Amino acid sequence: MMLLHKLRQLGRAVKWRRQVAQAVSTQLSLLEDPDALVLGNLSPTDEARLTELVQRAAAHDGPIVEFGTLFGITTRLIAAPARPGQRVITIDNFSWNPFGLPPAVHERFARGVLRTELAEGRVELWVGDSAAYRNGDRGPVPALVFLDADHSYAAVRDEIAWARALGVPIICGHDYGVARFGVTRAVDEAFGKGGVAVGGTVWSWERQA
Repeated sequence: MMLLHKLRQLGRAVKWRRQVAQAVSTQLSLLEDPDALVLGNLSPTDEARLTELVQRAAAHDGPIVEFGTLFGITTRLIAAPARPGQRVITIDNFSWNPFGLPPAVHERFARGVLRTELAEGRVELWVGDSAAYRNGDRGPVPALVFLDADHSYAAVRDEIAWARALGVPIICGHDYGVARFGVTRAVDEAFGKGGVAVGGTVWSWERQA
């Protein structure tokens, strides 16, 4: 019986080998560096900067839109200081996570993290990709857009262009200055080198009155 059980476990491991490899890689990263930002969390400097931007967004009408929910950790950070009645819309297609969880499991986990905010109506979880959301009629112009989903140059470029065309007053995002991503190039092309404020790895641009 023990041998049969082990053979079944091996079979499952082979079936889900990509997900197992991703989970092991993430586990090793956390064991080597418990502060590694692999769970969708931000550094304290990033958190402080994003909180400040969300507080400033209270002066503008419209919701706060976050591209890239992952597990909902940053979504909760955004929702906490948001102006009462100012909805937070978070968007994710749940196609990637650091543990290789299947999309349905990933989504259920994120909904569990956000259960209080969702139940209270402070957060709306929109399931789909960035382009699908941007191509639809989504109501009022957002007060703030936070970009933290696909970090490729093309994706960030297109999200910035969309937000600027709408007239979003505060456009910001994560991972500015991180060499392996295309964020910095897209931001610098859109706003000019030095055209954004940076706190930690959170970049931001605000429309002048």
